[in-house]
Amino acid sequence: MSVLEDLTEAERTALAQCRHAVLGVDKPLRLDCGVELGPYRVAYQTYGELNANKSNAILICHALTGDQFVAEQHPVTRREGWWESMVGPGKVLDPARYFIICSNVLGGCMGTTGPLARDPATGQPWNLRFPVVTVGDMVRAQAALLDHLGIPDLFCVIGGSMGGRCRADRLRRAPFGAEHRLP
Repeated sequence: MSVLEDLTEAERTALAQCRHAVLGVDKPLRLDCGVELGPYRVAYQTYGELNANKSNAILICHALTGDQFVAEQHPVTRREGWWESMVGPGKVLDPARYFIICSNVLGGCMGTTGPLARDPATGQPWNLRFPVVTVGDMVRAQAALLDHLGIPDLFCVIGGSMGGRCRADRLRRAPFGAEHRLP
């Protein structure tokens, strides 16, 4: 069964309004708990264009209650984007200058593989059997997405709350992997 089959209504609605990548097909993601997860889906949203030398990419890491819908109406809740005050034309994170990426974290419920996804071994939803996911696991899934997008380095990594922890973990793993580090 494909990772895009048997989605919940919220996942289907979210994925219809954003991009997604199916990762871990050839090389599963080894989680800190020891489980090898693959294939897995990462839902993400982008704003702006990646420049020719790929030097303008900014990764936004969302909080526990956030998701990839940073700067537009949320397709499920119909609320405005959770960071519209920061992302948009003429704002700090201006899509005319930067290629902005925000992915729904691993274990999230807005299109990225999580407890509602099907366990490939059983064909049944993972539910409470979904593996324990750490911030490190989330960061490695983000790194796999960046590799998939062909982005070798980031201009900036930014995030608050759990997203700030993801930002710190990413910078710890690749201390010279971002030109600007914003708390």
